[in-house]
Amino acid sequence: MEQEIAYNILLAYFKEGSYLNITLNKALTPDMDRHMKNRITRIVYGTLQNALLLEYQLKKFVKKVKVSEKTILLIGLYEHYFMDIPDYAIVDELVNLAKKVKGIRTASFINAVLRNAFQSEINLEGLSEDEQLALRTSHPLWLVKMFKKQYGEMETIKILEADNQVPLRSGRVNTLVISRKELLEEDEHFQKGNLSEDGVLYEGGNIAATDAFKKGKVTIQDESSQMVARLLNPDEGSEVLDMCGAPGSKTTHLAALMHNTGHIDVYDLYRHKEKLIQDNIKRLHVTNITTHTADSTTLKDTLDKQYDAILLDGPCSGLGVLARKPEIKYHDSSAMDEIIPLQAKLLENAYYLLKNGGKMVYSTCTLNKKENEKQIENFIHRHPDMEVLEERTILPYQYHSDGFYMCLMRKR
Repeated sequence: MEQEIAYNILLAYFKEGSYLNITLNKALTPDMDRHMKNRITRIVYGTLQNALLLEYQLKKFVKKVKVSEKTILLIGLYEHYFMDIPDYAIVDELVNLAKKVKGIRTASFINAVLRNAFQSEINLEGLSEDEQLALRTSHPLWLVKMFKKQYGEMETIKILEADNQVPLRSGRVNTLVISRKELLEEDEHFQKGNLSEDGVLYEGGNIAATDAFKKGKVTIQDESSQMVARLLNPDEGSEVLDMCGAPGSKTTHLAALMHNTGHIDVYDLYRHKEKLIQDNIKRLHVTNITTHTADSTTLKDTLDKQYDAILLDGPCSGLGVLARKPEIKYHDSSAMDEIIPLQAKLLENAYYLLKNGGKMVYSTCTLNKKENEKQIENFIHRHPDMEVLEERTILPYQYHSDGFYMCLMRKR
């Protein structure tokens, strides 16, 4: 049962490029027990997180394979190498799955390949040190080399290994409605988080299925992400701009920190994403936010006001959230070349929309220093009246959370 659900989720990703976390959350229905949900989650994430290593091993036994067959075989190899399941059980379950979804001929093929593969250990001898590390952690070679250059070998190994952990189910308590202490007393499945003073961890499955979520007492948000609004920490009654707000997690956190006072303008490029922000505003009982659909790279030409505080949570390569979105690490590296100029343009708009004496936070969920420290260094060089007050990078292994960069600045 678990393998079939995991197979359908992974097949949708391999064939259609579906968003893994969205497909998985839809598949984890309320009637499933926690053990079943956890096993499906582990198979799905584990198989994709280790895909490069598993495909390297699979090529020793089969050169050409259909995507449906490959998906079943990768699940089998993952369970063999990374899970405590007897080989006979793996083979029996996956052969039955293959027979059900593809027929007897495919089932015989799956049976033969898995039995043959299970006799072989993974051997990376003859490859360079970087190639071995790339395959062992299933990260593309260019990413391994980039991280080693920017963070050094030991930090890189910790980052890569953390990327292959199953992410925690993290949430933020909505302090407009309830305190964290009260929520923990109300629902024993919520536990205190590792990093944020508003953070909770959930052990009961999908947070979105809880009464606490539906009543706006909690929202889904990684703990590292929660540190961004707290770094900006806007004053009550202030005028605030959130330039790239969807789905509204950080925007509504700002509102909670301001106790629903003052006013927040939040922008996103797409109408359907503005609707996501509006849904979160309503669910979380926020009253001081106005949503807009517009291109934030042109705001300085269309707005005739300035703000006390600005949050720019910029578009980025996403290299800090690979545990949550493992598919990102298989994207082409050239995507970063387009993102960096876009980030710079957004920063220029933020500068002109910020009042003298105002403060702003630039944040990303990537660990690429060209998008982070180097981007800010270039920005300060262009605008020496901007002063860096605090700069922080949270690495994914430190708190079992997303990797995040954030920089607090003030306009003199």
